[in-house]
Amino acid sequence: MSDTQDRTQSSIKAEIALPSRRFIGILFECCNVYARVYINKKRTAYIGWCPRCAHRVEIKIDRKGTNGRFFRAITY
Repeated sequence: MSDTQDRTQSSIKAEIALPSRRFIGILFECCNVYARVYINKKRTAYIGWCPRCAHRVEIKIDRKGTNGRFFRAITY
């Protein structure tokens, strides 16, 4: 095997070994930009920031939940 193939296979194995992080998609209307917002360690909310202006967003997780995976953050 070549060195490139070894590195490719090891990176694929590393990606498989990583646990997937739960996230939701947010459209930050303040800057019209999309970003992923990840769940916090306590699993009580999704917390993130606009990648351009750093506007903070926190979406609390309700017991009933939702099937929605994409949301809009509107600032006032």
